[in-house]
Amino acid sequence: MKISKRTLSILKNFATINQSIVISEGNVIETISNVKDIFAKAEVDETFDKEFAIYDLNEFLGTISLFDLDADFKFGDDSVIISDGTAQQKYFYADKSIVATPPEKGITLPSVEVEKNITKEDLTRLAKAASINNASDITFTEAGILVHDKTIPTSNKFTISQKEKGSAKYNLSISVDKLKFILDDYKISICAKGLSLFSGASGIDYFVALQPDGEYGN
Repeated sequence: MKISKRTLSILKNFATINQSIVISEGNVIETISNVKDIFAKAEVDETFDKEFAIYDLNEFLGTISLFDLDADFKFGDDSVIISDGTAQQKYFYADKSIVATPPEKGITLPSVEVEKNITKEDLTRLAKAASINNASDITFTEAGILVHDKTIPTSNKFTISQKEKGSAKYNLSISVDKLKFILDDYKISICAKGLSLFSGASGIDYFVALQPDGEYGN
């Protein structure tokens, strides 16, 4: 089988969440951080007919980079053989018991109190602003999205205004270091009890835990 450039890009992104991954049978790839505060899933073009585990995803992707984009992948019981022309690599799977895996039933939001949208352009600006301002927090309020350091009242702040009429007042945050998303337009759904969902237009979802000191109310 072939593996598309999009799928390789998703795997590269997932490696920033967890260096290890278990790929299940089917056409959905999932990963979860070792501390279980980020969960991501994406529907891909390929359908895998075997479950296998990769311990060092960056190493695996580096191995793939030795081959042409149209390389062939043959997934066996204990390893995958990658080949193009006269070149060939045998890469052995890891023991999946040592890899953090998402819950079998997946993850869902218990409820949704807040909904926002963010474009890929504004997502880029948020990430850049966080770096420039040495910010640690991204805070969602009824007035917009704020990048700052919550622990320092006088910290530099970057805001994208998104005023909401008649909305309850809220102050809900995620850590900047959780912003490990593929560049895309996202619909943001937030459960005030502690979990957010970023749903990308291209079919990739990220569940991110909220910081515990959030506030939501009229």
